[in-house]
Amino acid sequence: MKKLPPKIFNATILFLVLAFTVLCAFKIKDLKFNYDFEAFFPNEDNELGVYETHRNRFEWDNEFVLLGIENRSGIFQKDFLKKIEALSNELKAIPHTDRVISPTNIKSVSLSGLAPIEKRLLHIDDESLYQEDSTHIYNTPELIGSFFPKDARSISIFIKTEEGLSKVKSDSLARNIENAFKKYRFDDVHFVGRIVAQNVYLENLEKEFVYFLLISFVLVILFLWLSFKSIYGVVVPMTIVIVSIFWTLGIMAMMNQSLDIMTCMLPTMIFIAGMSDVVHFFSKYFEEVSKGTEKQKIYPLILKEVGFPTFLTLITTAVGFLSLLFSSIKPIKDFGLYTTVGILIAFTLTYTLLPALLYFFTPKKLVAIHGHNNRTYNAMRKVLFWIFRKQKTIVVITSIFLVLSIIGIYKIRVNNILLEDLSDSVKIKQDFMFFDKYYSGVRPLELAIEVKNGKTVWDYEIMSQLNLLDEFLIKEYHAGFMYSPAMLTKNIHKAIEGEYSGKKDFPNAEDYEEIKIQLTGNKKNKDIKRIITPDGKFARIHGKISDIGSLKVNELNVHLKAFIDSTINKNDLEIKLTGAAHLVDRNNEYMVTNMAQGFLFSIVIIALLTYFLHRSWRMVLVFILPNFIPLLIIAGIMGYSGIELKAATSLVFSIAFGVATDDTIHFISRLKIELAYGKSLIYAFKRTYFETGKPILLTTFILMGGFVSLMVSDFQSTFYFGFLICITIIIAVVADIFLLPVLLFWILGNKKK
Repeated sequence: MKKLPPKIFNATILFLVLAFTVLCAFKIKDLKFNYDFEAFFPNEDNELGVYETHRNRFEWDNEFVLLGIENRSGIFQKDFLKKIEALSNELKAIPHTDRVISPTNIKSVSLSGLAPIEKRLLHIDDESLYQEDSTHIYNTPELIGSFFPKDARSISIFIKTEEGLSKVKSDSLARNIENAFKKYRFDDVHFVGRIVAQNVYLENLEKEFVYFLLISFVLVILFLWLSFKSIYGVVVPMTIVIVSIFWTLGIMAMMNQSLDIMTCMLPTMIFIAGMSDVVHFFSKYFEEVSKGTEKQKIYPLILKEVGFPTFLTLITTAVGFLSLLFSSIKPIKDFGLYTTVGILIAFTLTYTLLPALLYFFTPKKLVAIHGHNNRTYNAMRKVLFWIFRKQKTIVVITSIFLVLSIIGIYKIRVNNILLEDLSDSVKIKQDFMFFDKYYSGVRPLELAIEVKNGKTVWDYEIMSQLNLLDEFLIKEYHAGFMYSPAMLTKNIHKAIEGEYSGKKDFPNAEDYEEIKIQLTGNKKNKDIKRIITPDGKFARIHGKISDIGSLKVNELNVHLKAFIDSTINKNDLEIKLTGAAHLVDRNNEYMVTNMAQGFLFSIVIIALLTYFLHRSWRMVLVFILPNFIPLLIIAGIMGYSGIELKAATSLVFSIAFGVATDDTIHFISRLKIELAYGKSLIYAFKRTYFETGKPILLTTFILMGGFVSLMVSDFQSTFYFGFLICITIIIAVVADIFLLPVLLFWILGNKKK
């Protein structure tokens, strides 16, 4: 087949790139932001299946809203309670609310007389009974921490929302609730729940998506300008990465993929990973132009001296992101997959679109800045010879840092706090903290109960054991908003015997017989069906606790297991922890394990690739060590500074390792080329330092510029992700500049001898 003339070939590339870019730009408008909380639930074992079966049997444990309404002068004031009553009635009428439980509509039922009598918890219209109401409330433990705080300066309203609400319906419900309580001008209102958190997360995602791109663009433009001193030197590289981002987002839109808290970082990842290839290509191109190399010879030379190393860096970076596929969490997998697609696109455009642009226009101004007689090369020469003189010092300093880092690693804790992602300045975070401080908390506590051996929940021995379990949860977990079979039993017992009968809350076997009749006779009542199935074979215990973190919760869970083993008859009862919060904790544990597997995968693949290229296990060590050391140091920093290991921070290691290896590849590849030209070892090192040093430093600044943008995030996980990778990149480039030459000199020097 006849080869196309260069002009037609390059013009064709420009046309095809432009056409697909326009198509992607058209598709991007369909791209949506999404925060699907349940997408982050693990699917490693049967935990998710247990949860889904349990909630289908009863109800969703995380579909609720809590209002904490303050009256700082005290809650037992008629005008305040009247407003609470009016608000509670108004909330019931809002679409998509299932039920509203407020102190103003809670009633106790007395069964001690000839007929059941309902008694209000609060006698709002009769102020003379406020003292009696207060005494009764604060002598009822289940109300304190649930609907009333200890300081009596606020009231809590519980709203159970309809289940599985869409984003549109959730937003509408949240707006209507907010509009309702704003009319009453309370001292302060604390508004929490999934529908509120979801909206805050999505608003922050949309805002930060723009922030990340703008900050990355500004910083990268600055570094490109300082390097190339030309508008063209800024515009062309930026064009490559912008087109890469457009293509990736367009492909995501075509695949009906939404942007979430993970993929929101994707454009930044593509931006900084793609820019590395462009800078190395650009630098080599204008270096050859400055030497007077003919244009038709430059491109083959770039493919030989830069193309292969950048292809290797593509593989190592892709391996880092593809290691995220070890995760069982879909958003993590999507992030790894589409970022890999993005960097593949950026690499392809670097070796197709960039040559086409350079073919049609090469400004002369860029040529002048690539001479070797400048302060940068003089400084690099001095550094290189200092390294050769101080090889042992460098190894000793590295060893000290490694020892300190290993000590720090033992201080790392695995922990997860549900709302930790958000800054303390965000209103919803403050609202969650309010409920943690003055109430039992917002974090759901859910237990699934199965009764076996032909018995049912209605049996006294079963109910007695569940009561012991309730007492343990209240004592150890400080659970509030408790809703359980034993709690229902105690309420009926109190209604039968009277508030002040002097009998224990939980009935004895004889008193229970009448209660059992009440329970089984109303077993299809919707309130009872929320905690006990009509056949009595399954039940739930639901409560709320403070967001104390997965580390502390796991300790309590160990105590719970020990309690169940020692107190509960396992032949009759099977009790499992479940619920949304529990799955998030499990997700964190699985993520750390999955990322460890992914990191090991990255090391093995890169080690095998290095061995295949160099046929030397010593070279594998030389390649791995300067890039593994930064990760050990980062882990040590995490241990000393108290940065906990969780889903986001565990991602750092695999990704940072893939990104950090780029400079090592360029350095070793260039050194091999120089040695292949027959140069002496010292001269080859010097030429390698000169040829790769500046591009390595520039790409380091560009990488940092991109990841620094993530540090403006209100999401703590995104902030730490950017911060830790920035530190890793700095340590990695220091290791490449100082430690890598020492290791290479030892190995190659010995070969020469």
